[in-house]
Amino acid sequence: MNATSLDDPKSLPLSVDELETRILAHLNDETVIGLDALIEMLPEYSWNQIFHAVDQLARRGTVVLRRHRYDYTLFSTSYAA
Repeated sequence: MNATSLDDPKSLPLSVDELETRILAHLNDETVIGLDALIEMLPEYSWNQIFHAVDQLARRGTVVLRRHRYDYTLFSTSYAA
């Protein structure tokens, strides 16, 4: 194994389950998070990886995803709107 791949965390594969778990943990702390803010909280993941995970969570009903014009916002399912 190449030593550089061990030194560079971006070269290691990142788990989708781990990403979903981290998204839910942030949402548990914040209740409402803008997608742009979430992307800043998880710099080791790409925008596409985060959006895909959020989309999957929303399709399963684990989070609520709303779009207002060009902004996406995640809501905890316990959020009373």
